Parts: sequence; C-alpha cells; structure tokens
Amino acid sequence: MTLIEMIVLIIVMALLSSVAVPAFSRLRDRAAFEAKVAQVMSFFTQTRAQAIELGMQVEVRFDPQSESFTARGDTTMTGQDLPTDIAATSETATVLYERSLALPSDYRIEDLQVFGPEAVAGTMASRTETVLYFHEDGTCDGLRFTLVRDTGHAAVITLWPTTGAVDVEPPS
Repeated sequence: MTLIEMIVLIIVMALLSSVAVPAFSRLRDRAAFEAKVAQVMSFFTQTRAQAIELGMQVEVRFDPQSESFTARGDTTMTGQDLPTDIAATSETATVLYERSLALPSDYRIEDLQVFGPEAVAGTMASRTETVLYFHEDGTCDGLRFTLVRDTGHAAVITLWPTTGAVDVEPPS
C-alpha cells in the first residue's frame, strides 16, 4: 500500500467512527433509561402483588428530597391464613412488607399527581412527601408522573386506580 492509500484509509475510518460512536452512546443511554423505567414499573407491580397476596393495604411514599419510593405494609395473619403446621396452633403471625426504590442522581420525577379517595398528596413545589395506597383487592390510588433523565429521555408513568396496572407512554 502506498502512503496516500493509508491516509485515505485513516480518514475514512475517522469519518465512520465519528458517526458510529455518538450513535452507540445514544443507544446505550436509551437502553439504560428503559431499564430504569422497567425497574420503576416492577416496583409498583410487585407492591400491588404483595398487597393482594398478603391481603393488606400497602402504603407507598414518594420522598422528593431523596427521589425515592418506599412501600410499607404490615398485617396479622391468623391460624387459617398460616401454613398447616403453624395453623394447628392458636398463634398469629405479623407479616411486614417493606421495599424501597431510590432513583440515581441523574433521574428526577416531575409533574407528580396522585388521585383517589385516600390519596394524600403534597405539592411538588413545596417538596413534601406524597402518599398513595395499594389495597388488598388490587386497586390503588391513581398516580401519574414523568420520569426524566438528565440526558433528555423522559417517560410518563401512570398507575391506574381501578386495576393497579402500570402504563408507560412518551411525554406529550
């Protein structure tokens, strides 16, 4: 190969990499954002499942200072609710459910809205906690918020009150 051919080859490789590297970086950022959205959806889905399975009301709090969700519930199970070995005794057991999800520092929650009869909503402007409830029948207080990442990715996450189902859509 001649020197001119080598220089042309290096220039072509530089041009291709200048296009491919940013595209790969955007793809990796998008995949990381979608994984975080799936993690948030999983948090709410598993919390609803625990409320149904344990037959208890689970309280979910959003703390805007730490950008974290905390689910907590406890119930007392009687003999008929316990496994047969333990049910033969007249003992009761207290079951505690607690789970947390903290968002990384480059993620934030915007436009948080809680709706439902038992919802206790703080305003995002005052930066107070927001509380919603999952009930033992699978229903919950409704919740809608926008999950935003510093890279510009965003998704609107909705928790429907009648079904407890989680829905994700792009922001409008």
